Amino acid sequence: MSKKIRPEELAVSIAAELSQYSQEVTNQIKQDVQEVAKECVKDIKSGAPKKSGKYRRGWKMKVVFENAEDIRIKIYNSAKPQLAHLLEFGHDLVKRKRKVGYVDGISHIYPAEQKASKSLEKKAKVAVKR
Repeated sequence: MSKKIRPEELAVSIAAELSQYSQEVTNQIKQDVQEVAKECVKDIKSGAPKKSGKYRRGWKMKVVFENAEDIRIKIYNSAKPQLAHLLEFGHDLVKRKRKVGYVDGISHIYPAEQKASKSLEKKAKVAVKR
């Protein structure tokens, strides 16, 4: 059913509809961000090197900030945070204060980040088109 609106109430009605649409899109995107972050953690865990498994199991996500329009999620390694950079990019191998060689990095964070970025972009486009 259509709703009858007087001409002087048109601006208020349009603003209310746009506000409702904006809130629906915001809620959907916030939900999509959480889903993509969970997928990203799974991807990092599956690509992470496994020696004892502690580093691989240590990947977590946490909502750092959330309000009506915004959400920020942090993905981090709680078990061995100092290893993330070394394992991703490689490092010099030092034994007894002497450089012995170089350990190549195992790229496991960057591919998951790129996949999450593309996935979130697609989901955001779908949310806006609804």
